[in-house]
Amino acid sequence: MKDFIQNILASLDNKTQGFSGKKLTAFTIVACVTAAHIKWIMLADFSQLVPVLTADYAVICVLFGINVVDKKQNPTE
Repeated sequence: MKDFIQNILASLDNKTQGFSGKKLTAFTIVACVTAAHIKWIMLADFSQLVPVLTADYAVICVLFGINVVDKKQNPTE
């Protein structure tokens, strides 16, 4: 368990140690989006479906874009 926590913390600095930052970000965002949508589906209100999905995917794209720009500006070689 200690190694698992250390790998998560090491992945936050976007270096080669720890888990992949992109995979960790993708997993976290998808888990949050899924949880929010399950809660939203239980309310059975689909009137705001397009804006909510647009906002979800925009946030995901921005997060991946930030990671790509950081990798270009700070190469790890």
